[in-house]
Amino acid sequence: PLWLRHTSSPSRISSLPWWYLAGTVAGLCQAAAMGAFLGQFARTCYGVTLAINMLWTTALMNIVYLIPMGRKWHQGMCLVLTQLGWRIALLFAPWVKCQGDDDYVEQWSLVLSLMADYQADAAREGKPPRPLFILANHTSFFDTVLGVVKFPVQVVWRVRTYMSNHLFKLPILSTICKSVGHFPVHFTSGESGKFKVDAEKMEGVEKTVDAHLKAGGWLSFFPEGQMNKEPEKILPFRYGGMKKALEFDAALVMLVFRGNPEVWPLKAQVGGFPGKVRYSLRTVAMDGAKAFVEMARSEANPEERD
Repeated sequence: PLWLRHTSSPSRISSLPWWYLAGTVAGLCQAAAMGAFLGQFARTCYGVTLAINMLWTTALMNIVYLIPMGRKWHQGMCLVLTQLGWRIALLFAPWVKCQGDDDYVEQWSLVLSLMADYQADAAREGKPPRPLFILANHTSFFDTVLGVVKFPVQVVWRVRTYMSNHLFKLPILSTICKSVGHFPVHFTSGESGKFKVDAEKMEGVEKTVDAHLKAGGWLSFFPEGQMNKEPEKILPFRYGGMKKALEFDAALVMLVFRGNPEVWPLKAQVGGFPGKVRYSLRTVAMDGAKAFVEMARSEANPEERD
Protein backbone atom coordinates (compact mmCIF):
# COMPACT_ATOMS: atom_id res chain seq x y z
CA PRO A 1 0.00 0.00 0.00
CA LEU A 2 1.07 3.60 -0.65
CA TRP A 3 1.05 4.56 3.05
CA LEU A 4 3.30 1.59 3.88
CA ARG A 5 5.89 2.55 1.26
CA HIS A 6 6.09 6.01 2.76
CA THR A 7 6.37 4.76 6.34
CA SER A 8 8.53 1.64 5.99
CA SER A 9 11.63 3.38 7.33
CA PRO A 10 11.96 3.15 11.17
CA SER A 11 12.95 6.83 11.36
CA ARG A 12 9.86 7.88 9.44
CA ILE A 13 7.58 5.72 11.56
CA SER A 14 8.99 7.14 14.80
CA SER A 15 8.32 10.66 13.55
CA LEU A 16 4.65 10.00 12.88
CA PRO A 17 2.07 11.31 15.37
CA TRP A 18 0.93 8.81 17.99
CA TRP A 19 -2.68 9.21 16.96
CA TYR A 20 -1.79 8.24 13.37
CA LEU A 21 0.00 5.08 14.52
CA ALA A 22 -2.83 4.19 16.91
CA GLY A 23 -5.39 4.61 14.14
CA THR A 24 -3.35 2.43 11.78
CA VAL A 25 -3.03 -0.35 14.37
CA ALA A 26 -6.75 -0.13 15.14
CA GLY A 27 -7.55 -0.39 11.45
CA LEU A 28 -5.36 -3.47 11.05
CA CYS A 29 -6.99 -5.08 14.09
CA GLN A 30 -10.45 -4.39 12.68
CA ALA A 31 -9.44 -5.89 9.34
CA ALA A 32 -8.11 -9.02 11.08
CA ALA A 33 -11.29 -9.29 13.14
CA MET A 34 -13.42 -8.91 10.03
CA GLY A 35 -11.37 -11.59 8.28
CA ALA A 36 -11.84 -13.97 11.22
CA PHE A 37 -15.57 -13.26 11.28
CA LEU A 38 -15.92 -13.92 7.55
CA GLY A 39 -13.93 -17.15 7.93
CA GLN A 40 -16.21 -18.38 10.70
CA PHE A 41 -19.29 -17.33 8.73
CA ALA A 42 -18.06 -19.24 5.66
CA ARG A 43 -17.35 -22.28 7.81
CA THR A 44 -20.84 -22.14 9.34
CA CYS A 45 -22.48 -21.90 5.92
CA TYR A 46 -20.51 -24.88 4.65
CA GLY A 47 -21.22 -26.89 7.80
CA VAL A 48 -24.97 -26.29 7.55
CA THR A 49 -25.02 -27.11 3.83
CA LEU A 50 -22.98 -30.26 4.38
CA ALA A 51 -25.26 -31.41 7.21
CA ILE A 52 -28.42 -30.83 5.15
CA ASN A 53 -27.01 -32.78 2.21
CA MET A 54 -25.90 -35.63 4.43
CA LEU A 55 -29.39 -35.80 5.98
CA TRP A 56 -31.25 -36.18 2.69
CA THR A 57 -28.52 -38.52 1.45
CA THR A 58 -28.91 -40.90 4.39
CA ALA A 59 -32.70 -40.73 4.06
CA LEU A 60 -32.46 -41.84 0.43
CA MET A 61 -30.01 -44.58 1.40
CA ASN A 62 -32.66 -46.14 3.62
CA ILE A 63 -35.05 -46.08 0.67
CA VAL A 64 -32.43 -47.60 -1.66
CA TYR A 65 -32.11 -50.61 0.63
CA LEU A 66 -35.84 -51.25 0.26
CA ILE A 67 -35.38 -51.83 -3.46
CA PRO A 68 -34.92 -55.54 -4.31
CA MET A 69 -31.37 -55.45 -5.69
CA GLY A 70 -28.05 -57.11 -4.89
CA ARG A 71 -25.76 -55.76 -2.20
CA LYS A 72 -23.31 -54.38 -4.79
CA TRP A 73 -26.04 -52.27 -6.36
CA HIS A 74 -27.21 -51.02 -2.98
CA GLN A 75 -23.71 -49.99 -1.96
CA GLY A 76 -22.85 -48.49 -5.35
CA MET A 77 -25.98 -46.34 -5.41
CA CYS A 78 -25.32 -45.16 -1.85
CA LEU A 79 -21.77 -44.18 -2.80
CA VAL A 80 -23.03 -42.16 -5.77
CA LEU A 81 -25.57 -40.46 -3.49
CA THR A 82 -22.76 -39.56 -1.08
CA GLN A 83 -20.71 -38.10 -3.92
CA LEU A 84 -23.71 -36.07 -5.13
CA GLY A 85 -24.43 -34.70 -1.65
CA TRP A 86 -20.84 -33.66 -1.05
CA ARG A 87 -20.58 -32.11 -4.51
CA ILE A 88 -23.63 -29.96 -3.82
CA ALA A 89 -22.14 -28.86 -0.49
CA LEU A 90 -18.97 -27.69 -2.25
CA LEU A 91 -20.99 -26.05 -5.02
CA PHE A 92 -22.57 -23.80 -2.38
CA ALA A 93 -19.13 -22.96 -0.95
CA PRO A 94 -17.45 -21.04 -3.81
CA TRP A 95 -14.87 -19.64 -1.38
CA VAL A 96 -13.33 -23.14 -1.26
CA LYS A 97 -11.29 -23.27 -4.46
CA CYS A 98 -10.47 -26.82 -5.59
CA GLN A 99 -8.08 -27.04 -8.53
CA GLY A 100 -6.76 -30.23 -10.06
CA ASP A 101 -3.64 -30.57 -12.17
CA ASP A 102 -4.12 -29.99 -15.88
CA ASP A 103 -3.74 -33.71 -16.58
CA TYR A 104 -5.98 -34.98 -13.75
CA VAL A 105 -8.78 -36.16 -16.07
CA GLU A 106 -6.25 -37.54 -18.55
CA GLN A 107 -4.54 -39.54 -15.78
CA TRP A 108 -7.84 -41.10 -14.74
CA SER A 109 -8.62 -41.98 -18.36
CA LEU A 110 -5.27 -43.77 -18.59
CA VAL A 111 -5.82 -45.65 -15.32
CA LEU A 112 -9.35 -46.74 -16.21
CA SER A 113 -8.25 -47.88 -19.68
CA LEU A 114 -5.47 -50.04 -18.21
CA MET A 115 -7.79 -51.47 -15.56
CA ALA A 116 -10.33 -52.39 -18.24
CA ASP A 117 -7.59 -54.24 -20.13
CA TYR A 118 -6.56 -56.12 -16.97
CA GLN A 119 -10.18 -57.07 -16.32
CA ALA A 120 -10.61 -58.36 -19.86
CA ASP A 121 -7.42 -60.43 -19.61
CA ALA A 122 -8.52 -61.88 -16.26
CA ALA A 123 -11.91 -62.82 -17.69
CA ARG A 124 -10.27 -64.69 -20.60
CA GLU A 125 -7.97 -66.55 -18.25
CA GLY A 126 -10.67 -67.25 -15.68
CA LYS A 127 -8.77 -65.44 -12.91
CA PRO A 128 -9.87 -62.77 -10.40
CA PRO A 129 -9.21 -59.29 -11.83
CA ARG A 130 -6.29 -57.23 -10.58
CA PRO A 131 -7.65 -54.64 -8.11
CA LEU A 132 -6.80 -50.95 -8.06
CA PHE A 133 -5.48 -49.42 -4.83
CA ILE A 134 -5.76 -45.62 -4.57
CA LEU A 135 -3.33 -44.29 -1.96
CA ALA A 136 -3.61 -40.72 -0.67
CA ASN A 137 -1.81 -38.45 1.77
CA HIS A 138 -3.83 -37.58 4.88
CA THR A 139 -3.69 -34.12 6.45
CA SER A 140 -7.35 -33.22 7.01
CA PHE A 141 -10.91 -34.57 7.15
CA PHE A 142 -11.36 -32.68 3.88
CA ASP A 143 -9.17 -35.33 2.16
CA THR A 144 -12.07 -37.79 2.25
CA VAL A 145 -14.63 -35.26 1.03
CA LEU A 146 -12.47 -33.97 -1.81
CA GLY A 147 -11.40 -37.45 -2.88
CA VAL A 148 -14.98 -38.70 -3.15
CA VAL A 149 -16.10 -35.54 -4.95
CA LYS A 150 -13.32 -35.69 -7.54
CA PHE A 151 -13.33 -39.43 -8.24
CA PRO A 152 -14.95 -40.45 -11.55
CA VAL A 153 -18.36 -41.99 -10.89
CA GLN A 154 -17.23 -45.42 -12.10
CA VAL A 155 -14.45 -45.32 -9.52
CA VAL A 156 -16.77 -44.27 -6.69
CA TRP A 157 -19.06 -47.19 -7.56
CA ARG A 158 -16.33 -49.80 -7.11
CA VAL A 159 -14.10 -48.39 -4.39
CA ARG A 160 -14.30 -49.01 -0.64
CA THR A 161 -12.06 -47.92 2.22
CA TYR A 162 -10.97 -48.71 5.74
CA MET A 163 -12.40 -46.50 8.49
CA SER A 164 -11.82 -46.44 12.23
CA ASN A 165 -14.60 -48.32 13.98
CA HIS A 166 -15.55 -45.30 16.12
CA LEU A 167 -16.79 -43.53 12.95
CA PHE A 168 -19.40 -46.28 12.55
CA LYS A 169 -20.96 -45.07 15.81
CA LEU A 170 -21.39 -41.39 14.91
CA PRO A 171 -24.85 -40.02 13.98
CA ILE A 172 -25.51 -39.74 10.22
CA LEU A 173 -21.96 -40.74 9.30
CA SER A 174 -22.54 -44.24 10.66
CA THR A 175 -25.46 -44.71 8.23
CA ILE A 176 -23.23 -43.69 5.33
CA CYS A 177 -20.35 -45.96 6.43
CA LYS A 178 -22.61 -48.99 6.73
CA SER A 179 -24.69 -48.30 3.63
CA VAL A 180 -21.72 -47.93 1.27
CA GLY A 181 -19.94 -51.02 2.59
CA HIS A 182 -16.77 -49.54 4.06
CA PHE A 183 -14.61 -51.69 6.33
CA PRO A 184 -14.23 -50.96 10.07
CA VAL A 185 -10.78 -51.03 11.67
CA HIS A 186 -10.99 -52.18 15.28
CA PHE A 187 -8.16 -50.50 17.15
CA THR A 188 -7.42 -51.61 20.70
CA SER A 189 -6.67 -48.01 21.70
CA GLY A 190 -8.10 -44.65 20.71
CA GLU A 191 -4.78 -42.91 21.39
CA SER A 192 -3.24 -41.09 18.43
CA GLY A 193 -0.32 -42.96 16.90
CA LYS A 194 -1.37 -46.33 18.38
CA PHE A 195 -2.12 -48.77 15.55
CA LYS A 196 -2.55 -52.07 17.36
CA VAL A 197 -5.78 -53.74 16.24
CA ASP A 198 -8.08 -56.36 17.72
CA ALA A 199 -6.85 -59.39 15.77
CA GLU A 200 -9.96 -61.46 16.42
CA LYS A 201 -12.36 -58.79 15.14
CA MET A 202 -10.13 -57.88 12.20
CA GLU A 203 -10.00 -61.48 10.98
CA GLY A 204 -13.64 -61.28 9.90
CA VAL A 205 -13.15 -57.81 8.41
CA GLU A 206 -10.19 -58.95 6.30
CA LYS A 207 -12.20 -61.85 4.92
CA THR A 208 -14.83 -59.35 3.79
CA VAL A 209 -12.13 -57.17 2.20
CA ASP A 210 -10.70 -60.17 0.37
CA ALA A 211 -14.13 -61.11 -0.97
CA HIS A 212 -14.63 -57.52 -2.19
CA LEU A 213 -11.30 -57.53 -4.05
CA LYS A 214 -11.84 -60.98 -5.58
CA ALA A 215 -15.22 -59.82 -6.88
CA GLY A 216 -13.61 -56.95 -8.79
CA GLY A 217 -13.75 -54.26 -6.12
CA TRP A 218 -11.10 -51.61 -5.47
CA LEU A 219 -9.63 -50.02 -2.34
CA SER A 220 -8.79 -46.43 -1.45
CA PHE A 221 -7.07 -45.59 1.83
CA PHE A 222 -4.50 -43.45 3.60
CA PRO A 223 -1.34 -45.58 3.92
CA GLU A 224 0.10 -43.31 6.62
CA GLY A 225 -2.65 -44.59 8.90
CA GLN A 226 -3.38 -41.24 10.57
CA MET A 227 -3.64 -37.54 9.83
CA ASN A 228 -0.21 -36.04 9.34
CA LYS A 229 0.50 -32.97 11.49
CA GLU A 230 3.43 -32.03 9.22
CA PRO A 231 2.04 -32.20 5.67
CA GLU A 232 5.41 -31.46 4.07
CA LYS A 233 6.77 -34.79 5.38
CA ILE A 234 5.23 -38.13 4.46
CA LEU A 235 4.86 -40.53 7.39
CA PRO A 236 5.94 -44.18 7.02
CA PHE A 237 3.32 -46.33 5.31
CA ARG A 238 1.57 -48.83 7.56
CA TYR A 239 2.33 -52.48 6.87
CA GLY A 240 -1.23 -53.83 6.69
CA GLY A 241 -2.41 -51.97 3.59
CA MET A 242 0.78 -52.58 1.64
CA LYS A 243 0.71 -56.28 2.58
CA LYS A 244 -2.77 -56.49 1.05
CA ALA A 245 -1.50 -54.78 -2.11
CA LEU A 246 1.23 -57.40 -2.49
CA GLU A 247 -1.12 -60.25 -1.70
CA PHE A 248 -3.45 -59.25 -4.57
CA ASP A 249 -0.70 -57.77 -6.76
CA ALA A 250 -2.77 -54.59 -6.96
CA ALA A 251 -2.20 -51.73 -9.37
CA LEU A 252 -1.21 -48.62 -7.38
CA VAL A 253 -1.95 -44.95 -7.97
CA MET A 254 -1.33 -41.94 -5.72
CA LEU A 255 -3.86 -39.19 -5.10
CA VAL A 256 -2.03 -36.16 -3.69
CA PHE A 257 -3.69 -33.25 -1.89
CA ARG A 258 -2.16 -29.90 -0.97
CA GLY A 259 -3.73 -27.14 1.13
CA ASN A 260 -6.58 -29.15 2.67
CA PRO A 261 -5.74 -28.18 6.29
CA GLU A 262 -6.30 -24.55 5.30
CA VAL A 263 -9.90 -25.35 4.43
CA TRP A 264 -10.50 -27.92 7.18
CA PRO A 265 -7.92 -27.61 9.99
CA LEU A 266 -6.63 -30.75 11.64
CA LYS A 267 -8.55 -30.44 14.92
CA ALA A 268 -11.67 -28.71 13.57
CA GLN A 269 -14.97 -30.58 13.81
CA VAL A 270 -16.24 -28.88 10.64
CA GLY A 271 -14.36 -27.29 7.76
CA GLY A 272 -15.33 -24.78 5.11
CA PHE A 273 -12.85 -21.96 5.69
CA PRO A 274 -11.92 -19.93 2.60
CA GLY A 275 -8.88 -21.35 0.86
CA LYS A 276 -7.43 -22.98 -2.22
CA VAL A 277 -6.54 -26.65 -2.47
CA ARG A 278 -4.76 -28.56 -5.20
CA TYR A 279 -5.00 -32.23 -6.12
CA SER A 280 -3.30 -34.53 -8.59
CA LEU A 281 -3.22 -38.19 -9.61
CA ARG A 282 -0.10 -40.16 -10.50
CA THR A 283 0.35 -43.80 -11.47
CA VAL A 284 2.85 -45.70 -9.33
CA ALA A 285 2.61 -49.39 -10.18
CA MET A 286 0.10 -50.15 -12.90
CA ASP A 287 1.92 -53.43 -13.62
CA GLY A 288 1.24 -54.57 -10.07
CA ALA A 289 2.73 -54.15 -6.61
CA LYS A 290 4.97 -57.21 -6.96
CA ALA A 291 6.65 -55.91 -10.12
CA PHE A 292 7.13 -52.55 -8.41
CA VAL A 293 8.86 -54.20 -5.43
CA GLU A 294 11.14 -56.19 -7.71
CA MET A 295 12.06 -53.04 -9.62
CA ALA A 296 12.77 -51.18 -6.37
CA ARG A 297 14.97 -54.00 -5.11
CA SER A 298 16.95 -54.15 -8.33
CA GLU A 299 17.62 -50.40 -8.18
CA ALA A 300 18.37 -50.27 -4.44
CA ASN A 301 21.76 -50.45 -2.77
CA PRO A 302 22.70 -53.99 -1.64
CA GLU A 303 22.21 -53.11 2.04
CA GLU A 304 18.69 -51.75 1.31
CA ARG A 305 17.33 -54.77 -0.60
CA ASP A 306 16.14 -56.69 2.43
